[in-house]
Amino acid sequence: MNLKEQIRRILREETKIPYSLRRRFHYLDNEVEENMKYIYTPNTICRFGSGEKLLEVITEKAIGSMYFTYFKYVDDFTKDWEIIYELMVNHINDKYGEEIKKYYHMNCGN
Repeated sequence: MNLKEQIRRILREETKIPYSLRRRFHYLDNEVEENMKYIYTPNTICRFGSGEKLLEVITEKAIGSMYFTYFKYVDDFTKDWEIIYELMVNHINDKYGEEIKKYYHMNCGN
């Protein structure tokens, strides 16, 4: 069963995330961590104005990279992509949300 069929199964059954999609979340984690290490360093993040904005920027950059690397064959106007996008946003917010906000606060204050 390919990824597209697994996504359709999610739509029908609304079950847990399929293995192939969870495996790609490892790459999503790598994208977020690389962004925080090399792009959004302490001397460049204060321009965003808040930890929430920094989280939003990192999330969008990581998802954009994931789309063009792993999901470019999924039409971005379909329900499939909407579900994948929402799963990735929720994953980043759950796993890194507080960490990114604290990172911003430690380096930029309020």
